[in-house]
Amino acid sequence: MQKRSLSRAALALGATLLAACQAMGPGRPDLVPGAGQAAQALTTVVRGKGVFPARAIAATATDVTAYATATLLESATGRAIATGLTNAQGAFTLAPGAAFSPALDACYDLQVTKRVGGAVTGNNQLSLLTVLKWTSGGWASITNAAGGAGSIVVNPTTTAVALIDREDPATAYADVIGKVSGANLDGVSVFTTHTVPEIAARVAAVTAQLQQDVDPVGDRPASSGVMAPDDPGDATLHHDYQVTKAGVTSTFVWIPVFTAYQLIDPAGSGYPALPIGTWVKNPPGSGTVEVHWARETFGGFYVAKYEASHADAAQGAAGTGAGATVGTSSTLKVQVRCVPWGSVKWDDAATACLAYDVHAHLMRDDEWTALAVWSMVNGVTVYGNNDNLKDLDDAAVTFLGDPNQANRALSGTGAKAGWTGNTNLTTHTGTTAGVYDLNGNVWEWTETVAAAPTTGNFVINGVDTGLKTSAGYLSALSTDPRLRRYGLPGATTGSPDAAWGGDNYWLATVAKIKMYRGGSWYNGGQSGVWASDIDEPRNTSKAQLGFRPVLSFR
Repeated sequence: MQKRSLSRAALALGATLLAACQAMGPGRPDLVPGAGQAAQALTTVVRGKGVFPARAIAATATDVTAYATATLLESATGRAIATGLTNAQGAFTLAPGAAFSPALDACYDLQVTKRVGGAVTGNNQLSLLTVLKWTSGGWASITNAAGGAGSIVVNPTTTAVALIDREDPATAYADVIGKVSGANLDGVSVFTTHTVPEIAARVAAVTAQLQQDVDPVGDRPASSGVMAPDDPGDATLHHDYQVTKAGVTSTFVWIPVFTAYQLIDPAGSGYPALPIGTWVKNPPGSGTVEVHWARETFGGFYVAKYEASHADAAQGAAGTGAGATVGTSSTLKVQVRCVPWGSVKWDDAATACLAYDVHAHLMRDDEWTALAVWSMVNGVTVYGNNDNLKDLDDAAVTFLGDPNQANRALSGTGAKAGWTGNTNLTTHTGTTAGVYDLNGNVWEWTETVAAAPTTGNFVINGVDTGLKTSAGYLSALSTDPRLRRYGLPGATTGSPDAAWGGDNYWLATVAKIKMYRGGSWYNGGQSGVWASDIDEPRNTSKAQLGFRPVLSFR
């Protein structure tokens, strides 16, 4: 149980999203496949390369291209379908998943983004952009008109073309497919009323912006994020945001954008007493970035304040929990004193989140990690129901029992005599403004991480990283740039490590494994915000396994 508790700035997408090549409804394509879909024998995996120009104010030309975030986005909603990291050369592979079924001729945005600096506009992130089109031969793009195995490159030229397209209502996405060519994929062709000189001038402007650390896709201060249009709250503070569906109100928590620093070499960073992978709040005073320590930015999204419940689950009585029922609805809600939606398979959890709202998805591992990192850098101890309606380390922290399942707690009911005001240490902030039940109660399915069969390698969004860690008690977090955002173990030990509260990592190497996190009501000290488990198939269904949704407005 992580007792010294240790998500990324949303991608800026521009103000006007044009109509897709083929009209798309408000739902996600993999939930409502169209009649004109391309043959599903074709792979929906996206393979390409991001190519940033050399920076005029940086010592190296490759620091942006390497380990940038590549994201396939729904054009109509801005919702991420798949995300991953580029390798050291800028290449990426995005695997949307077997359920993703793009309609024939549907178009999507593909964005490559890298955090590069501090918290001021023009010095925090850089982005490249292109447009993809699903054809009968596979993915076509601005640099690949034919589709299939052709080259998908995201560079300043594709970014300029995509931005012109986005800004001009008379230009459809289909008009820009295949309009960049040449040996270096920097030659442009006329589309609609836009001439080659005009496009070339925009390419030059985009390149100049990138070289000066200004994001041409829409830079903004790192302290900001993209909140819901009807949320009047302060973007710099955790606060509740409520959504009402069919008369049922759910509560989410805004996670502000914040930057944290991970210790790659604690001694070289000036923290010799801390374990590898520890996150700290301020830049280390010694050492070199990416050698001794690394910088990451998290946040800019909403997390369900409580574990998801069935929408028709009856709320328990205040103080006793009496009358709480499980419910049977296939839709979800997020409310206090409710029975968590347990015994849910991964696919059903993911589908329920996607169906809830066009901005919703199953919680991703980088989003879970954002909460754990926030707790760690702010010195918050996260307690939870990990010892049959109490906390193992402090039995005075107790929970209201679920009348339908022994020792499972009703959501958000942790309390302790003596906590005053807004104090509640069963949330990631240690206050009532935070997210409840991340330590114990029910394990929670997450979307991003899986394990490769037979090897146990970490698989990120369907892509085998070739990296793995043996099962055991957490002794270090991974500092590999491909894994650090996902809060994965870098090393384990055979006995509980007090530095990590005894949080544990479980691993199996059979097929169709998905990750769940946090622990359950009976895992004791092995539960916690850093506890993780990849040893059950995605069709596993058990009472101690639930989930929670996230809302993202990009």
